[in-house]
Amino acid sequence: MKRAKMTFTGCGLERINVFKRLLYVFLLFLPASCSIIDEDREGCDIDFSIHYEVTLKTNLSTQVQTVLRSRFETEVADLLEDSLKNIFREYANDVDLSFYVGQDIAQHIDTVLGGNQRVYEMELEANDYRHLALANIQEENEVKIQNIAHVNSSQLSQQLGDTIVGHNTGLFSARKDMNVTGTQDQNFDVTLYMVNSASILVVRTDKVAYNDIKVYSTDFADGFLVNDSVFTFNSNPIVRDYRVTSPPVEREVFYTVTFPSDSTALAAHSHTRAVVGSDDDQTGADEEERIWRKYIYVTLPNGSITRTVINVREPLRAGEVMIIYAFMREDGSIFSPNVEVTTSVKLDWKPGQVINPSV
Repeated sequence: MKRAKMTFTGCGLERINVFKRLLYVFLLFLPASCSIIDEDREGCDIDFSIHYEVTLKTNLSTQVQTVLRSRFETEVADLLEDSLKNIFREYANDVDLSFYVGQDIAQHIDTVLGGNQRVYEMELEANDYRHLALANIQEENEVKIQNIAHVNSSQLSQQLGDTIVGHNTGLFSARKDMNVTGTQDQNFDVTLYMVNSASILVVRTDKVAYNDIKVYSTDFADGFLVNDSVFTFNSNPIVRDYRVTSPPVEREVFYTVTFPSDSTALAAHSHTRAVVGSDDDQTGADEEERIWRKYIYVTLPNGSITRTVINVREPLRAGEVMIIYAFMREDGSIFSPNVEVTTSVKLDWKPGQVINPSV
């Protein structure tokens, strides 16, 4: 029986191209009678290689240029690019590689590549495989890979909870059918694509007096079926946006990294409103058009809280970034000139009506 020695080589972190990184995986086929030691390959004249190209397809630079630098928001643009550089990056920290025969897993390896060149080995018999590849999973505490024993059940699952934190790294995935013959040289190219996204809120506060501001986002997927490349929407958790800036500032910057939204407003409305709504608590006349939302809570000097709901009418797709540029009024309400969003304001909002801002 033919078998292969698989050598995973993780290269260093030197930049080879913006938002692109090549991770090479080499497989050497050996007849059954051959040694698997590199120096002893007499009679082993069959080899092939697998190349993993980790490609981050994102519009981060385009969004920063269009939304921020065009408004001469150079400091904010630099701050965001620095804050997100470890998420929208050109290399993989770790890989999780599964090889299935039929429905069942035949081989699996998960390993950290790190910044230095390292080599990892495993054997792979000649066969017809369905190959599922993931990257950066070990870095992400809020997402876990589950049910890898069978190809159709393998999935990435968001941690459960009414209120959760966003992802801290870019997650990548790929699928590939591999007919490993063991009788000829073969070359397989596998490109991994990003499966999470980022939404950014920039609020110009100028000289408005306020004590605090909190931002939450919702209407995103809670899981990803790896083999089908399909997102799941079984729950609708609230995600706490990460605050980049520290007051007092004239530009408040928040972001969250999540699975993407669905592509239609109708799908978003299938989410349970109980998590983010209460009786007679509407979020705007254009609510029917929204696909996903950001909730903004501004605490004023008199202790009152103004809640603004930003209804986003454009989907947040995998691998993409959306920046919402907004302004704060004297009453703490937020408005945005973005044509793809509408806003709804509730003055003197009481904690507990929708989201407890102390969470």
